[in-house]
Amino acid sequence: MRTLLRLVFDTAALRQKCGFGAVPGLCVARILLIRPFMMYRLLIGCLCLGAAISLRAGTVKLDTLTVGSVTYSNVTVFGANSTDLFFSSDSGVSNVKLKYLSPELQKEFHYNPKEAEKDEEQQIQDDKNYQKSLAASLARKVKAAEQARQARIQAVYSQAGFGDAVGDDSQLGQAAPSMDFTNWVGAKPDLAGKLTIISVWSPKSASCRKWIPAINDLERALAGKVQVVGVTTASEADVTQSDPKINFPCALDPDGRFISDAGVQSLPCVLLVDTNNIVRYMGHPAAITTNSLQVLLKNSAE
Repeated sequence: MRTLLRLVFDTAALRQKCGFGAVPGLCVARILLIRPFMMYRLLIGCLCLGAAISLRAGTVKLDTLTVGSVTYSNVTVFGANSTDLFFSSDSGVSNVKLKYLSPELQKEFHYNPKEAEKDEEQQIQDDKNYQKSLAASLARKVKAAEQARQARIQAVYSQAGFGDAVGDDSQLGQAAPSMDFTNWVGAKPDLAGKLTIISVWSPKSASCRKWIPAINDLERALAGKVQVVGVTTASEADVTQSDPKINFPCALDPDGRFISDAGVQSLPCVLLVDTNNIVRYMGHPAAITTNSLQVLLKNSAE
């Protein structure tokens, strides 16, 4: 339960939208948790109070009531059940466990240790069951809210002309593979929090070389708004000698780790990754144009 509480409050603090800007996130989950929990406590209190009153009619007046190190004055006992004594005093309305009272008061209020222990165990179990049910309900609501949020985000990309996911194996909506490569041609960029185009290519592929000018144009036209990077299994020499040359940094991935993790099936291939490192498009570079990205940036800002 404590872990779930931390998740709710940390998630609400993120307040991210589409990976482009801050808007209300899942903070509504805080209400989903607090409101039923408070209502539950109120209900339990009312039930206990009602049970106490029904079990013992009338009131008992006491000058003082000592429970451990605490002494209450001007006490009016208005109810008791198998486990608790309910009363008002100069300190307000309170309740105490019968097992902590003096033997005389325990006898007066018909305290039965075995019955009280059984009822307390049942109360503890009921409370655990409720909290478990509450946690499961909250988890379902948080999951549904996150799914709805992701659907709204993907709708922005769809409206800009990018593809929708088909099947559970689609990379769309999933975290992009790590770009933490050691060797780069060009300066290694900081991709954290940036809308990124990842071009998976090979200098030896005629189809890949054909699309280099278009990707270079994207890098130039959207500089400062979109980060363009490349990934290749080729050597540094092959990348630097490519014709035409690339105008963006390129990671060297000789083992093909990124291609494997991303599930790339053919080249050229580009991935459009949002500022939360979620893949929003994966496919041929023809779909990513300056106009489509400008529409995307405009829609995400609204």
